[in-house]
Formats: sequence, structure tokens, C-alpha cells
Amino acid sequence: MSDTNPGGVDMPKSDVEACAAAWLRRQQYFDWSDVEQAEFDAWLAKSNNHAAAYWRLKAAWARTERLAALRSPPSSPAGPAKSKRNWSLIRRSVAGLSLLVVIGVAAMILLQPGPKTYSTPVGGRETVALSDGSSVDLNTDTILQADFARGRRTVEVEQGEAFFRVKHDTSSPFTVIAAGHRIVDIGTSFLVRTSANRLEVALVSGRARLEPSNASIQQASKILTPGDVAVATADALNVSKKLPNELTDKLAWRRGALVFHNTSLADAADQFNRYSDTKLVVPDAHAGALTINGTFRTDGIEQFARATSDVFGLRVEHRGGDIVMGR
Repeated sequence: MSDTNPGGVDMPKSDVEACAAAWLRRQQYFDWSDVEQAEFDAWLAKSNNHAAAYWRLKAAWARTERLAALRSPPSSPAGPAKSKRNWSLIRRSVAGLSLLVVIGVAAMILLQPGPKTYSTPVGGRETVALSDGSSVDLNTDTILQADFARGRRTVEVEQGEAFFRVKHDTSSPFTVIAAGHRIVDIGTSFLVRTSANRLEVALVSGRARLEPSNASIQQASKILTPGDVAVATADALNVSKKLPNELTDKLAWRRGALVFHNTSLADAADQFNRYSDTKLVVPDAHAGALTINGTFRTDGIEQFARATSDVFGLRVEHRGGDIVMGR
């Protein structure tokens, strides 16, 4: 009796499991030669995945053998020898079927997709196409985890800022978890930004339900409509309405820009600092209160400092890798 040679290399996880099962089957049911032992040892040595798959199945097989040994063989009038042979065949068939079940269960567990983590470095941006047809733009220094296993559509924003374009599916709601709150899509594109236990959600199109995901936060859910900007903390939830052009400016980072309208120099510095390892510092409160207008590149912190110093007559110094501005 022959069996498929399981000695292939560079194979997918499912093929590795199948090969491990083939080796185990040959060891149990067929003659085992020194040549086969050498081939088997070489297969195990090719990859840690090979060894892990084999020993998982071997352990499951051992449990099956112990369970089979606990059962008594059925009585038969044909005599002890025939009864022993019949029991051996039955036991082998049951064990073989059990092995197939173990292989199937192991394959389901190993091949089940787990959560995926997406991230950007400081100053980075990335657009991610999700497996359900939705997409998300990640802004600077952002980390999120997407879990789409077993029909779920859940994304957790661990830090940073992201813009979601959700493919609506009434049978499987799209949920974003951030800063102790949950945003549930009702056919939506929206912006999410987290910072220091503060959540900001800007609804661009469609509708979304904002609700606390943390039981310690005592807030009612809120339906957001286009133009709504919600700011949520552990203690409060405030919603304001913004004009379409204001929302466009909030999303200017998607094209690598920052837009300021009567923004204080201190707040502008905070915005730039999100995109650069070089930090803009404004220790002078009077200088920090000066307001500016304009559009600047997210990676243009040096140019911003020079332009601002020219307009306001400020002094600019480089200290320890930072840019310090003041009078």
C-alpha cells in the first residue's frame, strides 16, 4: 500500500498540516523503514512549522488512542482470534476517523484569520483596503486593529487619527472602538481622532451611532448626521455642527496639509508636532496666543517656523533638536 510523499518544501500552512498527517498515518499503519525515518527527520528539520504541526497532531492522536483503550471490545461468537482481529480493524477505523476529525479541527483553527494591526510612523500616512470592501486612511502615528473573523467587522483605534469609508451591510454592522466609546456605522464616512482619553468624531456622510463601550461611562448614545463633530470624554459628550468646508479642512492631512483659520500659534505648534520628531516649542504665552491663517505642509515645520517668525518678528532658536520660538 502506498501513500503520498509528504516531503515537499515551502508549502502553505494547510499543506503542512496535510503532510504532518500523512507522516503520522504512515507511522501508524505501514511498515516504517530507516529510509523513511531519515526522510521524516529531514522534513521536520526544514521548518519549525513542520515540527509544530506534527507534534500537535501526534498529541491529539495520543489522546484518541487513550480513549480507544478505555473501551472494551464487543463480544463475538466467532472465537477469540476473530474477535481480536475484528476489534483491531474497528479500533483502527475509529482511530483513523478521529485523526481526520483532529486534522479538520486543527486546520479550521490555524486557518481562521485573526485580528490585523495597521500602523503609521510619525509623519506617515497610509490607506488600507479592508477585506469587507471598506477602506481607512491612517494619519501620522496611528495604530488600529481590525477584526473581521467570524462575521465581525470591528476596528479598534488604539491611538492617532483615521478616516473611514464604510461599505454598509445591515446584517453585519461596522463598529469602531476608540477611547472608551463605540461608533456604529449606519452607512457612513467619518473621521476618528483620539488623544489623552479624548475622542473626536466628525461625520462626513451617512449616519453613525456614538455610544460608550466602557460601562463606567454614563452617557446616552447619540445619532450623528453629516456635519456633526462630537467630542467625547469619560465625563461629557458635546456635539457641534460644522460647515462642509470646515470638515474638508479637518481632512486636509489626507493630502499632506494643515489648514489654520485664526488658530493660535500654540495650537498650530501642537498640530505640527504630531507629524515630526522635531518639536516646535512656544514657551512665551504672549507669542503662543498670536493667531495665524494659512495652509502648510504637514512636513514643513521648519518653513512654518521661518514664515511665522518673519510675520510676527519672533526669534527662532534650535535647542537640543527642538525649534523654540519666542520674542
